[in-house]
Amino acid sequence: MPQFHRLWNEFNSDLRLLFLTTALAAMGMGVTDLLTNLYLLRAGFGERTVGTLVAVNATMMAMGALPLGVLVDRYSRRTALWLGLAMAGTGTAAIALAPGLPVLYAAAALGGLSGALLTVATPAYIAGHTEPGGRAWAFTVMSMIHLVAMTLGQLGGGLLPGLLGGGMAAYRVALLLGSALILVASVRRLGLRDAPCPRWSQFRPALGRAVLRPPILHSAGSNLLLGIGAGLFIPFFNVIYRIRYDLEPAQIGLIFAVQNMLMVVAVMLAPVLSERRGTVNTIAGAWAVSVAFLFVLAWAPDPRWFTAGFWVRGTLMFAIGPLLDSFRQDLMNDGERATASSIIGMTWFAGWAIGSAAGGDLLARGFYSAPFLVASLFYLLSASWFFFVFRRTDARAGIRPDFAAGVKDAGIDNPAPP
Repeated sequence: MPQFHRLWNEFNSDLRLLFLTTALAAMGMGVTDLLTNLYLLRAGFGERTVGTLVAVNATMMAMGALPLGVLVDRYSRRTALWLGLAMAGTGTAAIALAPGLPVLYAAAALGGLSGALLTVATPAYIAGHTEPGGRAWAFTVMSMIHLVAMTLGQLGGGLLPGLLGGGMAAYRVALLLGSALILVASVRRLGLRDAPCPRWSQFRPALGRAVLRPPILHSAGSNLLLGIGAGLFIPFFNVIYRIRYDLEPAQIGLIFAVQNMLMVVAVMLAPVLSERRGTVNTIAGAWAVSVAFLFVLAWAPDPRWFTAGFWVRGTLMFAIGPLLDSFRQDLMNDGERATASSIIGMTWFAGWAIGSAAGGDLLARGFYSAPFLVASLFYLLSASWFFFVFRRTDARAGIRPDFAAGVKDAGIDNPAPP
């Protein structure tokens, strides 16, 4: 394992700026992600409305992913990086200032386009700055920075309503503070340098290959099933804690923060396990094991059992995220990465929209176990698809974590949420 205190010097200046702005934006998103649904509940909206807004957000991500991916590959990942954060911060600020249904739907749509921009540009940006030998660790470092910053934001976000006196005004001020951090990060990203763009004559064939090649299509199909399963329950954890277990925002924020710290440890160990057991085996194994904890979440008799399932399942799935990102990027060609990522992301967003609409409806009807039980089926199908298709892949993602040899010197592009 490389020495992490040496990694910072191995990154070029654009990657370092990306990571710094990611930290700032993630702190803001830690506040807004924790409090937005709680704010909506306090404003009188129910679980079904929350689910519908999540579905609108995901639908816009699904619709925007492919065309935005094409534009990002063709023109500017740098622009996608700062514009995505600007849209995210603006949408959350609008929700805080005017929580009426028209504004909520508009903000959800804007957030969806923001998420699409950030999702398609981030993997391509990191991949453009690294060689295959160091790519997994670059994704891992990005995830660690994001996690630590999100933890700080969630801890602060949980405490803010109480510190500000409670009530709607306190939630509103807290959301505006989170939005301000995201917008400041967006402005700082204007300092990123862009990568050279492929010529249009080179670009069109790359799009065709990205759409038609089996590895991309199989990744997209598996991602669709995973997105449906995840959408059924992940957007509603703070709602479930508030309504089913009657926890306060500070308690919910602490639970989320502890999970993030567990994820930091797990995401550091995942590349080592991947080196020993194989990338595909590590990804599919953690994916399948996490299903057992969906049953814990479904039948938890009290918040302690529910929290245990929440921590373990989330940690397992997050730990393999950088490995999966790196694996997929290694299946792509240089000129198609944002486009191919958008195809894979589009299926995730479509699944997330379907799952979140269904999950919100189930919760509104009082079926708190059903989303987890239905999701377990989709998770198993998705993991099986991924494993049986890619188990024999001679993937360049079977990377040894030799980071120092893998980083390019050229300054360039890319983002990820955030």
